[in-house]
Amino acid sequence: MERFTKLLIITEKEQTSNMALLAESINIKVEQTIKPDLQGKSIRNGTLVAFPFYGRQLGKRGISEDLQHCMQLAPVFLYQVERSFVDPNYALNIGIRGLIYRDEQLDRVLNAIKAMMAGELYYPRAIMSELVDEVLQQRFNQGFDPEALSAIQLLTKQEKKIIQLVADGSRNKEVAMALNISAHTVKAHLSSIFRKTKSRNRVELLRWIQQSSPSRTL
Repeated sequence: MERFTKLLIITEKEQTSNMALLAESINIKVEQTIKPDLQGKSIRNGTLVAFPFYGRQLGKRGISEDLQHCMQLAPVFLYQVERSFVDPNYALNIGIRGLIYRDEQLDRVLNAIKAMMAGELYYPRAIMSELVDEVLQQRFNQGFDPEALSAIQLLTKQEKKIIQLVADGSRNKEVAMALNISAHTVKAHLSSIFRKTKSRNRVELLRWIQQSSPSRTL
């Protein structure tokens, strides 16, 4: 999981964005530039780019040239997104690291920035749950030992979400916040997950995930 050390915010106009102020309030190193200045700009490793997407559509019609150029320079997430204009499944499939909607509350925007700077993806829970199910189905299609199949079939939807967060490096408190449950409940779920996957700890659980699918991890 790649952690980022700097946030580059792309804006339409030369004025300090609210995104920059929020990121700086949680001690994130921020740089801001307008879209025209992005051409010919080199971006250092460890930089995550916030790309404005107000009033724009993203779906089966493809990717605009400016977004495509930006994605070639560095990992990107979209902000100021209008919910009805962007297909989150499509965004995830093309490599967008997250979506921050225009009507998102400030506390959720802060959580989103923190999560993505820590290397996590930021999408609605339903989308991430579908992704986990898709990965598990791919494993089934690829074929693996019956014991692993049995364990996967026993996992609940909530347990799959927790496995996704654990694989992304989240600690118990972070998992609890992401799923809006208590840390005690997270521990209980982890105990169940460890039992079903025959893992004694997180390290063995991650190894189980990797061994269950040679081509892809959660």
